[in-house]
Amino acid sequence: MLDWGGISGMQDAKILDVGCGIGGTTRYMANLLPNSTITGITLSPEQAKRATDLAAERNVPNANFQVMDALAMDFPDNSFDVVWGCESGEHMPDKKKYVQEMARVLKPGGKMVIATWCQRDNATQSFNAEEEQALDFLYSEWTHPYFISIPDYAKSLKKDAAMVDVETDDWNKNTI
Repeated sequence: MLDWGGISGMQDAKILDVGCGIGGTTRYMANLLPNSTITGITLSPEQAKRATDLAAERNVPNANFQVMDALAMDFPDNSFDVVWGCESGEHMPDKKKYVQEMARVLKPGGKMVIATWCQRDNATQSFNAEEEQALDFLYSEWTHPYFISIPDYAKSLKKDAAMVDVETDDWNKNTI
């Protein structure tokens, strides 16, 4: 994701990791980009505390963590050079607000990189029974709010978040 998003080797960047969990990706970026500051946000006070403890244990001083709602961030507009969402979008109950908030805190000319679970684009072919069952399992057992397709994310980034130069890729085969 760092290479694909053009973030590898950035210097003195302010990076936001949206939906950081216990901060694995945040610490990883902080180690690779030691002159940058990476802030991770999560809704869970327990996750933020664990992330903070792990960063201290592993001597990662340029990673910090806050409890914050990704759909209503406390950061001012244009706060970050990079806004990063790694497997957090699938947990967001309002995908439009998710991309809008990330775009709001992104500095002009900054980079937004999102990797999230998506459903396939069913605009031309409806889901079959097996696909419907798989989605229902994720919604009912894992309590995911809902998924959207990659093209729907691209449309939302352009329309709802006023992003330009939106590039997408399907990493389904790579992750399986």
